[in-house]
Amino acid sequence: MRKYRKKIFSLLFLAGALLLTASGCAHTSTLEWQSAAPGETSSSGKRVLWRLNAANNGMFLFYWIPVWTGYATRPNRHEYKFFENDLTSHRIRRTLDRYLEEMGAEAVEDFKWSETASGWLGLGIIWKRSIYAEGVAVTTKPEKKERAGKNHKKVVDKTEQNGRL
Repeated sequence: MRKYRKKIFSLLFLAGALLLTASGCAHTSTLEWQSAAPGETSSSGKRVLWRLNAANNGMFLFYWIPVWTGYATRPNRHEYKFFENDLTSHRIRRTLDRYLEEMGAEAVEDFKWSETASGWLGLGIIWKRSIYAEGVAVTTKPEKKERAGKNHKKVVDKTEQNGRL
């Protein structure tokens, strides 16, 4: 009987390691943004430049023990933290705040976040947990107007592009 226990434990360990590896390669910390609609304003009345979406994922043992999580403050780089929980609302908010200057915005408003979790492998030994956040990057600066004229070149700034860091 002891011989079978070792084989079963070895198979479970191998299946868990394979599951962690396979799911870890595809999921990481992400940040995406889209241009706001013309004239779009936030709940406080400020002009919206970007709509922001961020996510971070991780694998946990018994729901509470982190095995790895995406690196929340360095999105879209497939970097991980091992044995450290980076799935918190204040860290994902910091991710949104960190790129404001690059986007030409002053603040993040209308911040909302949610968490999901799903247990895998039997009695919930391995869990995939995720946190999702959204918000808008706003500014108090007035919109740039184009000058009329044949010889005037159109000014293209970052607000006309969609992107992902």
